[in-house]
Amino acid sequence: MDLRQELERQKSLLRNYEELLVDQEDDSAYVARGNGFCDAKYSEDFLDGQIAAIKRRIAVLESKLQKN
Repeated sequence: MDLRQELERQKSLLRNYEELLVDQEDDSAYVARGNGFCDAKYSEDFLDGQIAAIKRRIAVLESKLQKN
């Protein structure tokens, strides 16, 4: 996979995680547990961490592409 393809893949992944973060506000993003409680499918901290990591990878890839 070349750098441009990887950059596009990372950008797509970023959009997906950003959508998940927005969906956290929607009640349908919650999963019922066997004990009668509902929990968020993904924690906000987890999503924030994933988004930050993806943004760092995107920055590295963009930097590499500019040098080429």
